[in-house]
Amino acid sequence: MEETKPSGKKSDAPPVCNGCVRWERFGKNCYYYWEGKKHCTMWTSDWEEAAMQQPL
Repeated sequence: MEETKPSGKKSDAPPVCNGCVRWERFGKNCYYYWEGKKHCTMWTSDWEEAAMQQPL
């Protein structure tokens, strides 16, 4: 399985995104990210959980 390079470095992650698999994969291109965000209801450390969070 080929790994995807993260577009955002871990050191660049804002505190609200630190440790989130979406940030690790998409960085600032994450659909749920915006500059100055204080809380994320879509934060997850597991891709299986992320799949269950998808809107209908």
